[in-house]
Amino acid sequence: MKKLKLKNTLTRKVESLDPIEEEKIKMYNCGPTVYWNVHAGNLRADVVWDVLARTIRYLGYDLDRIMNFTDVGHMFHDEDFGEDKVESRARAEDKDPIDIANSYIEQILGEFKKMNILNPDGTEITAEQINTYIAQSPKDTNGDGVYKPGNSDNKNFHGWTRAVDHVEEMIEIVRKIMNKGFAYETGQAVYFDVTKYPDYTTLSGQSLNEKAEAVRDEVQVDSQKKHPADFVLWMKRTGKYADHIMHWNSPWGDGFPGWHIECTAMASTYLDERFDIHTGGVDHIGVHHTNERAQNFGAFGHDGANFWVHNEMLVDKEGEKASKSKKNVYFLEDIEAKGFSPLDLRYYFLTASYTKPMAFSWEGLDGAKASRASIIKSLADIYVEDYDGGDMLEAYVEEFSDAVADNINTPTALAVLHKLVVSSEDPSDILRTAEEIDRVLGLDLIKSVKDYKSNQVEIDDLSDEVQGLLNDRLQARNEKNFDKSDEIRDKLSTIGYEVIDTEEGQTVKKL
Repeated sequence: MKKLKLKNTLTRKVESLDPIEEEKIKMYNCGPTVYWNVHAGNLRADVVWDVLARTIRYLGYDLDRIMNFTDVGHMFHDEDFGEDKVESRARAEDKDPIDIANSYIEQILGEFKKMNILNPDGTEITAEQINTYIAQSPKDTNGDGVYKPGNSDNKNFHGWTRAVDHVEEMIEIVRKIMNKGFAYETGQAVYFDVTKYPDYTTLSGQSLNEKAEAVRDEVQVDSQKKHPADFVLWMKRTGKYADHIMHWNSPWGDGFPGWHIECTAMASTYLDERFDIHTGGVDHIGVHHTNERAQNFGAFGHDGANFWVHNEMLVDKEGEKASKSKKNVYFLEDIEAKGFSPLDLRYYFLTASYTKPMAFSWEGLDGAKASRASIIKSLADIYVEDYDGGDMLEAYVEEFSDAVADNINTPTALAVLHKLVVSSEDPSDILRTAEEIDRVLGLDLIKSVKDYKSNQVEIDDLSDEVQGLLNDRLQARNEKNFDKSDEIRDKLSTIGYEVIDTEEGQTVKKL
């Protein structure tokens, strides 16, 4: 069994992972806070962790994987005394917070399906699953703001978990932390005492003084707070939170959980107190994951995960992080409206290492679309209707598996795929090997080849009008007049044709 190597943020090194249990890896992925649409930056991370999960299974390991939805307790700007993101949206739209969360969970899972992102348990996402999951959502049965798990027997649904379903587990974790002397109570909240955890700043690399400066305003909100960096485990329903919609009874009074405690509770519930991999974005390092490690230590005596793995951000051309607050983000519907497939976007993400910021551009996405189309065309040229599999070309498979096992090196993995599809090997063997590689890349290659062949139109068979539009579009692209190129593409779409740009030029298929 091939060793998996990953960059461990704790050590700042790429290291071989030795699973806690032989031939089994346990992984927790920080998922979205469900108060708004996911954007391309979010989707980049989701594709990275999907490829990591596929790689783990491809290398022969058994994988236990959990990914959460945050539907309570995550404050704007990650501040303890900010405004709850889900509740804020609920008030703005005059809706129940669970209805808000459900609407975005449904949308997110639908977009994951389009991007060919699998469920955490490795199965394909289906419309039926999405409907079932939403139907099993938590309920406020008494109309008093106390939400009960919608289906207590199925709080882990294909590896998806949600915070509101696990408040009891969170309360129990807070109780453990309190009993072991790592937390204290004030009139407003229960706090983790960061001075009790000597390793608190190891993940972030900050000093405790730097950390304290970053959160000093919080002391003004609660004068009983002992240290500026102490963070909330449980918020009481008092003061500015007296009317908080979602709340539960606890040993410390009526209230609701802090953001960080949910991950400790769900990870330990389904993956045990110690597990192998915890992932998230680099923006989680300084606050969320630093606080999670502290909670884990307070409850269990260790920091939970052996590897903390973080993806870099999607940025704009100026190097600014793509974020909702900066309004420099694109959504999947924006990308589809410009004529790109969600799988073009998936391919685009695979062209860069997850450990480096990736600058999003329409030109870059256009190039990714052309590269993916070239692979599909090359495979279509050798595909026959009675294809039922050939032999795997072991040299290509070995080179590919070496790449993905080496810190998810997808750029090299794509290079292996390109080399394969233009090789002079037996066509059936090329197709079989491409299928094998696609188990990890998730580009739906064979399905895309079948779609391409069934809808392909020969240029010579097109009307003069369509051929003229194609020539005009090619000229516009050569002149880098992409606005005009898009206009012509849209016009071709209205008359029933999709233009596919490959590295060899334009092809057309019937819509």
